Amino acid sequence: MIPSALPLEGLRAVLAPSALRFHRALRNPEAAQAVCLERVLRSVRGSQQAERIAGFRHLRSTRDFQDAVPWVTPDALVPDLERIAAGASRVLTRESVLRFELSGGSSGASKRVPVTRGLLDEFQRALSPMLFEILHRRPSVRMGPSYWSISPLARKQERTAGGIPVGSADDSAYFSRTLRPLLSRIFAVPGDVGALPDVESCRYVTLWHLVACEDLTLISVWNPSFLSLLMAALERHGDRLAEDLRRGVCRPPTSGAGQDDAALRQVMSRMCFSPRPERASRLRDLLRSGGSARELWPRLSLLSMWTDAQAAHALPAACQRFPDVEVQGKGLLATEGVVTVPLFDAPAPVLAVRSHFYEFIDPEQPTLRPRLAHELEQGRTYGVLLTTSGGLLRYRLGDLVRVEGFRQATPCLRFVGRADAVCDLVGEKLSATRVGAVLDAILPEHFGGARPRFAMLAPEWAPTPSYVLFLETQAPLARLSAAAEAVERAFCEGHHYRYARELGQLGAVRAVRVVEGVRHYESRCVALGQRAGDIKPVDLHRLPGWSDHFSGAAA
Repeated sequence: MIPSALPLEGLRAVLAPSALRFHRALRNPEAAQAVCLERVLRSVRGSQQAERIAGFRHLRSTRDFQDAVPWVTPDALVPDLERIAAGASRVLTRESVLRFELSGGSSGASKRVPVTRGLLDEFQRALSPMLFEILHRRPSVRMGPSYWSISPLARKQERTAGGIPVGSADDSAYFSRTLRPLLSRIFAVPGDVGALPDVESCRYVTLWHLVACEDLTLISVWNPSFLSLLMAALERHGDRLAEDLRRGVCRPPTSGAGQDDAALRQVMSRMCFSPRPERASRLRDLLRSGGSARELWPRLSLLSMWTDAQAAHALPAACQRFPDVEVQGKGLLATEGVVTVPLFDAPAPVLAVRSHFYEFIDPEQPTLRPRLAHELEQGRTYGVLLTTSGGLLRYRLGDLVRVEGFRQATPCLRFVGRADAVCDLVGEKLSATRVGAVLDAILPEHFGGARPRFAMLAPEWAPTPSYVLFLETQAPLARLSAAAEAVERAFCEGHHYRYARELGQLGAVRAVRVVEGVRHYESRCVALGQRAGDIKPVDLHRLPGWSDHFSGAAA
């Protein structure tokens, strides 16, 4: 047996009982969800949050819970999170907060999410069946190491004023202590890479370890564009990487800032690099031939990444570098909790029915009582409310999911977009779902049957409030202008947008050509406080300032 397969066989055995309990729970989601709600209520009992809810100690049924506890949004939790960060205890739950994780922050800076032992146990109830599914159903993955992009790149470890850590210590932080030693033996890239001070050095060191790993079997990232950017860095730094592999050193590009360079040297001192002349030669051959990255890893058998909503537009660019490698779409996993996990034979990722307590809002009738997991209807779209042992009660996640079918009696849910992504400069109320539908319908008509590699709409305040359509394409400017005019006509079908245009409050959509749109989009998102490892592509970005950013990047 290949040495790498030994810990993976052991890992599969450890995961099997949790996977069995998960599959049994799929038969009766109502009963499984009742257990989840009872567990959460126990964790919250005795906290400051419980004291604010009238009759909390008497809550027994799901209906009692829905009647007594209002929905909350991230902003509503800020005062409680500030008290926790300052050192207060028993604020949202009785349990201590182990650390804060930072949410993805799709349109700006990230928000802190408190992590407790109970919340980690709930993550484990979803992640263990997911990982078992891969190892059990795809035996080839058990024959070598894997690359899991879990941690954010270039994370900076911090502590709050009350001494609570911010961010995970390593890539296995969401798994149990039992599993971490096994996982550390199958990760192709050490967790320390995420502590490097800037994105480019993180990518370079990641690539050193990946190229050195000739028996890589699995690549798991969140966004397909993340994988495309990683492979673009391989092309950009290929010659330097080959020389470093030959010599057994690693010289990531530096920012030139003294503080960052010192941090880089400190992190690098914890890693070992040995000469890999055969891999250096293989990389040079690939660079000369212009072949696909797939040739570096002949045993690579599975790519795991987002495939739904906006991520679908970035999927072809990532997959073309890895021909004939199977792609598995990820489920819906937020920093706050897990919603769905992927199963190979299911019509869509399956509700993580043993993890948290879920409710589902009908967007067309939001005042009605939210439905429960066993009440969902096939073909319908819902917004997600999340209740977790981390202290989030009826937390509006902002994600929309569509029921694609059922695995036994449990719904299979496909992520279709964000419910709260609405831009409103002067009353036009332009939603991300509307923008995505318009771009999907119009852009292929103007650009040879496909959307440009990068396409994003964003607002600008000057010289007059309006929207700019940023496109990465070599098409003539006349075609860009025609596309912008078609998008404008489609938006004007909406009452609020058309009225704002008629009043002269809003200017017409205009198109701007960009170069390396994905890379420059990522650089600004990082500057805004997001994490490179989980930056999401968007059809509509609600923050202005992108014209200046792209023009500066081009300069």
